[in-house]
Amino acid sequence: MGLSTQVTNRNPQCEMVKRTRLCMVRPCEQEHRQPTDKKGKKCLRTTKSLKAIHLQFKNCTSLHTYKPRYCGVCSDGRCCTPHNTKTIQVEFQCSPGQIIKKPVMVIGTCTCHNNCPHSEAFLQELKPNTSRGKM
Repeated sequence: MGLSTQVTNRNPQCEMVKRTRLCMVRPCEQEHRQPTDKKGKKCLRTTKSLKAIHLQFKNCTSLHTYKPRYCGVCSDGRCCTPHNTKTIQVEFQCSPGQIIKKPVMVIGTCTCHNNCPHSEAFLQELKPNTSRGKM
Protein backbone atom coordinates (compact mmCIF):
# COMPACT_ATOMS: atom_id res chain seq x y z
CA MET A 1 0.00 0.00 0.00
CA GLY A 2 1.08 3.52 -0.72
CA LEU A 3 -0.29 6.98 0.05
CA SER A 4 -2.22 9.25 -2.29
CA THR A 5 -2.35 12.93 -1.40
CA GLN A 6 -4.74 15.43 -2.93
CA VAL A 7 -5.44 19.10 -2.31
CA THR A 8 -9.04 20.20 -2.75
CA ASN A 9 -11.43 22.99 -1.87
CA ARG A 10 -14.55 20.79 -2.08
CA ASN A 11 -15.96 21.58 1.33
CA PRO A 12 -18.61 23.96 2.73
CA GLN A 13 -15.96 26.55 3.67
CA CYS A 14 -14.32 26.38 0.20
CA GLU A 15 -10.95 26.18 1.96
CA MET A 16 -7.92 24.37 0.56
CA VAL A 17 -7.38 21.14 2.51
CA LYS A 18 -4.93 18.30 2.03
CA ARG A 19 -6.34 14.77 2.15
CA THR A 20 -4.30 11.60 2.39
CA ARG A 21 -5.59 8.11 1.63
CA LEU A 22 -4.15 4.64 1.25
CA CYS A 23 -3.80 3.36 -2.30
CA MET A 24 -2.43 0.54 -4.42
CA VAL A 25 -1.96 1.55 -8.07
CA ARG A 26 -0.73 -1.93 -9.04
CA PRO A 27 0.55 -5.01 -7.22
CA CYS A 28 4.35 -5.23 -7.06
CA GLU A 29 4.44 -8.49 -9.03
CA GLN A 30 2.70 -6.73 -11.96
CA GLU A 31 5.36 -4.02 -12.37
CA HIS A 32 7.11 -5.61 -15.38
CA ARG A 33 4.16 -7.36 -17.07
CA GLN A 34 3.41 -6.32 -20.62
CA PRO A 35 -0.09 -5.94 -22.07
CA THR A 36 -1.44 -9.17 -23.52
CA ASP A 37 -5.14 -8.44 -23.96
CA LYS A 38 -5.65 -7.56 -27.65
CA LYS A 39 -3.40 -7.86 -30.67
CA GLY A 40 -1.88 -4.50 -31.63
CA LYS A 41 -2.88 -2.78 -28.38
CA LYS A 42 -0.06 -1.06 -26.51
CA CYS A 43 -1.84 -0.53 -23.21
CA LEU A 44 -3.68 -2.61 -20.66
CA ARG A 45 -5.18 0.30 -18.76
CA THR A 46 -7.27 -1.20 -15.97
CA THR A 47 -7.26 -4.70 -14.52
CA LYS A 48 -9.44 -6.13 -11.77
CA SER A 49 -8.40 -8.62 -9.12
CA LEU A 50 -9.76 -12.06 -10.05
CA LYS A 51 -10.47 -12.96 -6.45
CA ALA A 52 -11.54 -11.02 -3.39
CA ILE A 53 -8.61 -10.14 -1.13
CA HIS A 54 -8.06 -8.64 2.30
CA LEU A 55 -6.24 -5.32 2.09
CA GLN A 56 -3.02 -5.09 4.11
CA PHE A 57 -1.75 -1.95 5.82
CA LYS A 58 1.31 -2.17 8.08
CA ASN A 59 0.38 -4.94 10.56
CA CYS A 60 -3.35 -4.51 9.88
CA THR A 61 -5.79 -6.50 7.73
CA SER A 62 -9.13 -5.29 6.37
CA LEU A 63 -12.18 -6.82 7.99
CA HIS A 64 -13.89 -7.27 4.62
CA THR A 65 -12.58 -8.57 1.30
CA TYR A 66 -12.40 -6.45 -1.86
CA LYS A 67 -11.87 -7.00 -5.61
CA PRO A 68 -9.76 -3.93 -6.36
CA ARG A 69 -9.02 -2.51 -9.79
CA TYR A 70 -5.40 -1.76 -10.64
CA CYS A 71 -3.68 0.28 -13.31
CA GLY A 72 -1.99 -1.81 -15.97
CA VAL A 73 1.10 -1.08 -18.05
CA CYS A 74 1.87 0.68 -21.33
CA SER A 75 4.36 -1.10 -23.59
CA ASP A 76 5.13 2.04 -25.60
CA GLY A 77 6.93 3.92 -22.80
CA ARG A 78 3.96 5.93 -21.54
CA CYS A 79 2.90 5.67 -17.90
CA CYS A 80 -0.40 4.35 -16.61
CA THR A 81 -2.03 6.24 -13.74
CA PRO A 82 -5.47 6.40 -12.08
CA HIS A 83 -7.93 8.60 -13.97
CA ASN A 84 -11.23 8.23 -12.07
CA THR A 85 -11.09 7.35 -8.37
CA LYS A 86 -13.23 7.51 -5.26
CA THR A 87 -12.51 7.20 -1.56
CA ILE A 88 -14.03 4.59 0.73
CA GLN A 89 -13.61 4.06 4.46
CA VAL A 90 -12.08 0.64 5.20
CA GLU A 91 -12.00 -0.98 8.63
CA PHE A 92 -8.70 -2.66 9.51
CA GLN A 93 -7.99 -4.97 12.44
CA CYS A 94 -4.49 -4.31 13.74
CA SER A 95 -4.50 -6.49 16.84
CA PRO A 96 -7.23 -8.41 18.63
CA GLY A 97 -9.85 -5.87 19.63
CA GLN A 98 -8.17 -2.91 17.89
CA ILE A 99 -10.06 -1.76 14.79
CA ILE A 100 -9.18 1.41 12.89
CA LYS A 101 -10.82 3.09 9.88
CA LYS A 102 -8.68 4.46 7.06
CA PRO A 103 -9.63 6.19 3.80
CA VAL A 104 -8.65 4.06 0.78
CA MET A 105 -8.53 5.11 -2.88
CA VAL A 106 -10.63 2.92 -5.18
CA ILE A 107 -9.67 3.03 -8.86
CA GLY A 108 -12.45 3.32 -11.41
CA THR A 109 -10.37 3.80 -14.55
CA CYS A 110 -6.73 4.33 -15.49
CA THR A 111 -5.17 5.99 -18.51
CA CYS A 112 -1.89 5.78 -20.42
CA HIS A 113 -0.26 9.13 -21.15
CA ASN A 114 3.04 11.00 -21.44
CA ASN A 115 2.51 13.39 -18.50
CA CYS A 116 4.16 11.02 -16.01
CA PRO A 117 4.54 11.56 -12.26
CA HIS A 118 8.10 11.61 -10.99
CA SER A 119 7.71 8.26 -9.26
CA GLU A 120 9.27 5.11 -10.69
CA ALA A 121 6.08 3.19 -9.81
CA PHE A 122 4.39 4.82 -12.82
CA LEU A 123 7.24 4.54 -15.34
CA GLN A 124 7.58 1.50 -17.58
CA GLU A 125 10.82 0.59 -19.30
CA LEU A 126 10.97 -0.37 -22.94
CA LYS A 127 14.42 -1.97 -22.78
CA PRO A 128 16.84 -2.58 -19.89
CA ASN A 129 19.00 0.44 -20.90
CA THR A 130 16.42 3.10 -21.72
CA SER A 131 16.75 6.72 -20.70
CA ARG A 132 14.09 6.20 -18.03
CA GLY A 133 16.35 4.05 -15.91
CA LYS A 134 15.73 0.85 -14.03
CA MET A 135 12.72 -0.01 -11.92
